[in-house]
Amino acid sequence: MPITTTEFENFADFSRAKLEVQAHDFTLDDLVIEWESLQNRGDVNAAIREGLDDAKAGRHRAADEVMADLLKKHNISTK
Repeated sequence: MPITTTEFENFADFSRAKLEVQAHDFTLDDLVIEWESLQNRGDVNAAIREGLDDAKAGRHRAADEVMADLLKKHNISTK
């Protein structure tokens, strides 16, 4: 996905602030990963809230039942 000038400027500001505080602790990859994490945090939190709401409302299945279905679906033997 192409990046906009505004997004680039926001990333540059974010990176400058991080480097001013902890210049020796970050690589470019570290900065990109942390930036992406911050950008996706709202979606992740929303998915977690949805899962918790589902569990509270009884919309869930036991883990062993799910695993059994996945093993069967993908023809995986445990023996």
